[in-house]
Amino acid sequence: MAEQNLLAADAGPPRRRLVRYILEGKRHRPVGAWSVLISAGSVAAALYVLWIGALATVTGGLALDAAAELQQLGLPHGVLETFGTWARAFTANYHLDISIFIGITFPIAFLTTTAHRDRGKLAWTDIALAAISVAIAAYYIVFDARFLNWSRGFSQPSTADIVVGFTLVVIVVELCRRCTGWGLTTLVIVLLGFTFFGHLMPGPLKHENFSVPYFIEEMTVMTSGIYGSPLEVAATYAFLFVLFGNFYEKSGGGALFFDVAGAVTGRMAGGAAKACVTASGLYGSISGSPTADVATTGPLTIPIMKKMGIPAARAGAIEATASSGGAMLPPVMGAVAFIMSDLTGIPYATIAKASVLPALLYYAAIYILVHNEAIRNNEARLPEDQILPLHIAIARGWRHLLPIGALVALLMLGYTPVYVAAGSTAAVIVLSWFSRESAIGPRRFVQCCTDTITQVVPLVGAVAGAGVVIGCIEISALAGKFTLLITYLSGGMLVPTLILAAVFLILLGMGMPTPAVYIMGAALLAPVLRQHFNLPEMQVHLFMLYFACLSAITPPVAVANFAASAIAGVNPMALGGYAVKLAVGGFVLPFFFLFNPGLNMEGGIGAIAVAVVFASAMVTFASFALQGCLGARTIAWPLRLLLAACMVGAIVPRPELQAAAAVLGALVLVAVWRFAPREALAEPAR
Repeated sequence: MAEQNLLAADAGPPRRRLVRYILEGKRHRPVGAWSVLISAGSVAAALYVLWIGALATVTGGLALDAAAELQQLGLPHGVLETFGTWARAFTANYHLDISIFIGITFPIAFLTTTAHRDRGKLAWTDIALAAISVAIAAYYIVFDARFLNWSRGFSQPSTADIVVGFTLVVIVVELCRRCTGWGLTTLVIVLLGFTFFGHLMPGPLKHENFSVPYFIEEMTVMTSGIYGSPLEVAATYAFLFVLFGNFYEKSGGGALFFDVAGAVTGRMAGGAAKACVTASGLYGSISGSPTADVATTGPLTIPIMKKMGIPAARAGAIEATASSGGAMLPPVMGAVAFIMSDLTGIPYATIAKASVLPALLYYAAIYILVHNEAIRNNEARLPEDQILPLHIAIARGWRHLLPIGALVALLMLGYTPVYVAAGSTAAVIVLSWFSRESAIGPRRFVQCCTDTITQVVPLVGAVAGAGVVIGCIEISALAGKFTLLITYLSGGMLVPTLILAAVFLILLGMGMPTPAVYIMGAALLAPVLRQHFNLPEMQVHLFMLYFACLSAITPPVAVANFAASAIAGVNPMALGGYAVKLAVGGFVLPFFFLFNPGLNMEGGIGAIAVAVVFASAMVTFASFALQGCLGARTIAWPLRLLLAACMVGAIVPRPELQAAAAVLGALVLVAVWRFAPREALAEPAR
């Protein structure tokens, strides 16, 4: 993923030591014949995913319709009918689909991610593991019909099936280690050990013994292991939307975001920081990856903020925090939202609709703190040569708005995400041809496909490892035991359970991609919150999504901070405190919408409006209580504690208490504005 390319840069020994805890392998791009092979594989992967995601169904349907017409006319139609039937049936075979995806992506992953971070070039072990990955995938593809019968109980595994299955598990563990480091990999290894030897343990953690064929079946055939929904989502939704994001960026769409952000916020105090928040949020809503967003927008926004006098650590923190909200903000929200839709059965359009207001409030809280800091430090606006008038920015890049509009419209009309992604990607390519500079020809097409594989490879390693975790939880019945543990630690009370769940997700997310964190939460925490406390499914899973995203900026191991620090040229630990302060709205919003579903657009207009008012008051009070100032006026500690209490009161789902908290908090801020002494402003930053 993008963070690994950035983190490969040398930024001093402290940073190198910290990076080792995140990434075990080092990303690189082999040259020569290997580069050609990887590019060819990337194009093949893109074309295959487009085929399986949308084109197979479309072309199959058209072929069957044409065959029916020919049959009525008495003309030969057998070839078209055979092709149409095959194409339509091909999309229903998830096991074959994932096997082909593994056969393309796993070898590229091993060829582009070394075994150790100190090794920067291809080794014979990388080639051997790539070859083994191809052989395993070929085995499952060739014998797919037998595995389909196995999953239905019509056949039994052979010795070769067991050997290949164990080899695949080992390959996944090694790929997970290379792509995500020892965090998730340690969890995978521990759970594998527990699954095999847990029947020997005393006490409540003991589980029933099982046969080796059953283990291999769960891991490599059924939908609860490696071949489960996480890898399936990566092979369809995630890949297609990352592909769309790369085509969109290469066609010039990313520049439009920054131009619009500069036009809207550039002339305000702290215009550079506000433009960064706007641009990173807009791009992040397409990419859905905090570190990919930092890697794309950070090289543009962070130097401008530093040039305008914003300290490097604060500039990096602003970029990292704004980028981490991308997976919360529709229309795309990255792979997490599609995994959520697959796990819960909730349509993606419904998830996107429910996510709009909380995501906007997340960014509103960032704006409050950035503006407050800009006033206090007398920060200047963007230079005039960096600001385009809004009408000129839109006139130059209006065509880049069309794919986004098409994407949103198709989602709202109820089309499946794969159709939406495929159609939007096609729209981007066609629209790019209207400009010679941004036209996507064969060279750029190959580059976009290769960049997509580069970004998807770490996700593939993470979700494949997560599939092993889910399989182990299913085999050992660990979910029920984990529920008992959480209930015991929290005393069976709701709020302590929620706090423990948030802490668990953040700790789990240290160095792990956002989708993997969410998947772990869905497997271990969702049963606790749903069954024990009967909380609504949508809100429970959005709760986990938020904290999975926020783990990317929460110290001590925060991948978005590491990516931003590499661009800003500072120690990543210097970003953590300010990044968490900026993201305070994200930390409190999940607790609010769990108890106030109006914020997720549930209920009537009145309920939604009331929820927005109280949620706005909550994030405002949280922001000022944590920052401790209102412009040039310092907020005394007793008043900061009172604002924090008002923040908590605004969450409690009792309208009278929420109204009282909102009024009291507003009076505190008015009193500070009216009576607190105004400190001298700093010299204008230049």
